Amino acid sequence: MKKTTRNTVVWVTGARTGIGRAIAMAFAERGAKVAVSSRQAAGLKALVDRAKKKGWRVMDVACDVTDPESVGVACEAIRASLGEVDVLVNNAGATVFKSFLDTGVGEMDTVLAANLRGPFLCTQAVLPGMVRRGGGMIVMINSVAAKKVFKNSSVYSATKAGLKAMADCIREEYRDRNIAVTSVFPGATLTPIWPETVRRNYRNRMMKPEDVASAVISAWLTPDRAMVEEIQLRPMGGDLD
Repeated sequence: MKKTTRNTVVWVTGARTGIGRAIAMAFAERGAKVAVSSRQAAGLKALVDRAKKKGWRVMDVACDVTDPESVGVACEAIRASLGEVDVLVNNAGATVFKSFLDTGVGEMDTVLAANLRGPFLCTQAVLPGMVRRGGGMIVMINSVAAKKVFKNSSVYSATKAGLKAMADCIREEYRDRNIAVTSVFPGATLTPIWPETVRRNYRNRMMKPEDVASAVISAWLTPDRAMVEEIQLRPMGGDLD
């Protein structure tokens, strides 16, 4: 069966900026019905306004992905307005770039909650509907840091490695229900997650969020008889020093 983006219901978490925003806009441009979420829905206003001016179908919803009640309310709002979610893009996340000894317990808890608890809760919210309908796609926006060690990112890398493992398990449990689980491992991408000095000094060596969005669209359009399990994207010039 040939897939299409038209009328596909897509939920993108952490969609206010960067990769999440690019993925949301890419789906909306291609006729999907897109829900964008962030902890503060007000931060999504510019995105939604731009989409509506173009005639695209985009709704915004406030959602703290680390809070079960917030995730449940957001999921119900999306279902009521757009329908059952066909594609969930778990993009919301957090990081801390500090040495291991300088990283506090509170910082670890924050990163762990955003990068593992969030995808866990959001996936649990939409997966039953996908199982009932016999298909769907879960996208985990991961990081090259899940597979390659970098200094000053021990907690971030650990959570991303954990996210890969969780995605692998979900995939094996539900692939016979025609549910694809795709992990995306981008290298350095020009997004606000990087300090301003890094973005300024390395911007010409970084990928753009739209590069990642294009890969996610392609993965969704893969025929049902196949599944894109992992996407690894790196800048043409290699990883940053």
